[in-house]
Amino acid sequence: MAIIDVLKYDGPNNVLVWKWRSKSNTSREEELRLGTQLVVNQSQEACFVKGGQLLDVFGPGTHTLSSKNLPILSGLIGLAFGGDSPFKAEVYFINKAVSMDAKFGLMPFNMIEPNFKVPIPITSRGSFALTVSDSKSFLNKLVGTVADLDTMTISKYFRGVITEATKNAITKIAKEQVLSPLELESIVFEVATAVKGLISNTILEYGLELKLFNIEAIPIIDDDPRVKKIVEEYQRLMTEDTAERMRLKRRADNLDVYRIERSFDTSEKVAENMGGGIGGDGGNIVGTMIGLGMANPLANTMGAMMQQNTQNALNNSPIGGSNYDEIIELLRKLGELKSLGVLTEQEFEMKKTELLNKIK
Repeated sequence: MAIIDVLKYDGPNNVLVWKWRSKSNTSREEELRLGTQLVVNQSQEACFVKGGQLLDVFGPGTHTLSSKNLPILSGLIGLAFGGDSPFKAEVYFINKAVSMDAKFGLMPFNMIEPNFKVPIPITSRGSFALTVSDSKSFLNKLVGTVADLDTMTISKYFRGVITEATKNAITKIAKEQVLSPLELESIVFEVATAVKGLISNTILEYGLELKLFNIEAIPIIDDDPRVKKIVEEYQRLMTEDTAERMRLKRRADNLDVYRIERSFDTSEKVAENMGGGIGGDGGNIVGTMIGLGMANPLANTMGAMMQQNTQNALNNSPIGGSNYDEIIELLRKLGELKSLGVLTEQEFEMKKTELLNKIK
């Protein structure tokens, strides 16, 4: 049997565990001896296992194997201090660097579209990055007798956990925010944050730490023509809704202009009524007053005068023949003032009641 003089591993970063074995003849079990050089790179740990039991762990650096730095193994197999007798042991190199860009994807599952009350198939895809935080737990609980373990294999191991956590997070957040399956792209960050918290607690038991977890997309599966039709109808409704929102926004932005225009409309109506009553040049005079911004004050003044005349009529003696005609004329003029907005409905009704009570 060959006696190994140097132990080291230089491999790709996506390999989390590599079990040392001979490059020349993998079918033969290699033997070690005290004095062998062990080279552990940065972000690595080397673990010695005998009989399925993790014994000694080495950090980064170059180590010469001896009974001093292999105290547990030496005691177990009875190596003499300074001796060079061969011994057998399994050596695992643990990659503790962050392993990036491990991919995952979900099988399509249905969500009910709340507007159309039909199931829409959706899926999700993303990536994550992790690192080995506890080599002992990682070897004992996850690696077992596997010679090599990479991030793709880890993804397969935890596929069920990732799938369940992602589906639950999408469904829960979409329900809380009352979202359609067609609007899920807006919550990718929230879903990723929620899933990361759930998965982190699970994989921590296996000596792993989740560094990153990203949801790249939550798309719908629109291969079915019925789904395509629903998507088209939804997009049409959203377009109409957007147009209506823009219209309301423009109206809100120009509310002051709208009020000014209404004020001018009221002033013009007052001018038309007053101009018709004056005759001849009266319309031109009122038109000039409108241009000078005097129409509203004039209307208010007329309203005050009309109310004063009404009050005087109420204070007169009991209604006779001529006074009856005056009351009817006052009621007609009060109606005109109410139509022009000078009197409110409440003020008009109050004055009308007072006048009608005077008619015997």
